[in-house]
Amino acid sequence: MTKELEFLLKIVKDAEKISNENFSVEDKIGVSNGDMVTDLDVKIEKFLISQIKKEYPKFDIVSEEFNFNNKPTKNCFIIDPIDGTINFANGLPFWAIQVACVKNGKTVAAVVDMPRIHHLFYADKNGAFLNDKQIHVKQVPLNKALYVVDGSDTLACFNRVNPTTQHYRRFGAVCTSMAFVSAGFIHGAVFRSDKVWDYAPGMYISQIAGAEVADEPGFHAVAMNKEFMEILKKETAKQDSKKNIFVLHSLNGDTLKMWGGELQAYFSEKGIEVLMPQFPIRADSSYEKFDKILSSFLEHGKLNSNSIVVAHSIGNPYFIRFCRQHKFLPKAYVAVAPRLIYRDIDIVTRKDYMVEVARQAYTVKEDVAFVKKIKNKVCLYSDEEGTDPKVFENFLKDTGAKEVYLKGYNHFDGYHRIYKIPELIDVLNDLI
Repeated sequence: MTKELEFLLKIVKDAEKISNENFSVEDKIGVSNGDMVTDLDVKIEKFLISQIKKEYPKFDIVSEEFNFNNKPTKNCFIIDPIDGTINFANGLPFWAIQVACVKNGKTVAAVVDMPRIHHLFYADKNGAFLNDKQIHVKQVPLNKALYVVDGSDTLACFNRVNPTTQHYRRFGAVCTSMAFVSAGFIHGAVFRSDKVWDYAPGMYISQIAGAEVADEPGFHAVAMNKEFMEILKKETAKQDSKKNIFVLHSLNGDTLKMWGGELQAYFSEKGIEVLMPQFPIRADSSYEKFDKILSSFLEHGKLNSNSIVVAHSIGNPYFIRFCRQHKFLPKAYVAVAPRLIYRDIDIVTRKDYMVEVARQAYTVKEDVAFVKKIKNKVCLYSDEEGTDPKVFENFLKDTGAKEVYLKGYNHFDGYHRIYKIPELIDVLNDLI
């Protein structure tokens, strides 16, 4: 057993004791799909991070609760304190504490601990094991293969795989499906999302146990053999991205109430989906929350290279930073009054929440430079009272955006935001 695996087994078994404590449940911040987190998710993750920092102080951390914006590096630990939190919170035993260690660019050890069913999966270069017994994937005829698909739009996937095999399950935890392939309990597992802490530990264990592995954006899978993997890839990998429109609202949330709804009504009749994510507003607005919510759409393929993104107010600096950090390029970007990109706010004399939010909105030159790579860019702005038009001139010059100047606009609300923009529908029709 390598020292990395020995270390992982020790800290995970210690963390297992925390999972027996009483816990409370909360909805995840900024998430509207019913996803939840417990205080033990947080407590276990803090414990694991503290132990790793003592033993491996130079290694990076990628984890679900505190380091979800981090990307795997050449030397890092990938942590999911409780994978399958909804199962855990409801007393279902299919959940796990799981950790993987990446060293010199390769995963070298992983542990998936499922304490409620007394299943401890682990692996390193010496083999894959379940409770100290070496395990291997199991080969069965394709029509008898049992598989799992986790992530978005799974029902359609099951229907497409039906001609090959009609045997599928949903455990509600990627840790379970990935680890179960390694022991031959099931014969294939697919995860249609890109949250690395969900799939990395179990994928490595199954790979060491002899599984065929695929690790691509939106398709992370293990299978008993190459033939079954090809079928899963063909029928469950994400299909071509669909065109849609994203509306990223202003700091006060008024965008959706004012013209976002009009866009949604108009384009839905044309069969084009308009998505309006609900971000925290005013004092609760932060880039971290924005990034987490929008990342979910990116991971599930809703936000894609065929998307047209319309951003207003705070949505502009947050979005261009998001694009650079995720190396994401939409089909088109429509910036409505993007003044906050250039720090056009008085943070010296103001005393309200805008001061802190404005500081978070500050962009760097690299953010603006990355936006230039987006092929289609449009800037809509007006002669709004109190706004220096040079701010928009800078945006047009720096990004190469097409100018739409709304001269003489009187459609403002109490916050001096652009109230109605009939021209926006024309702009979007041209882009589509």
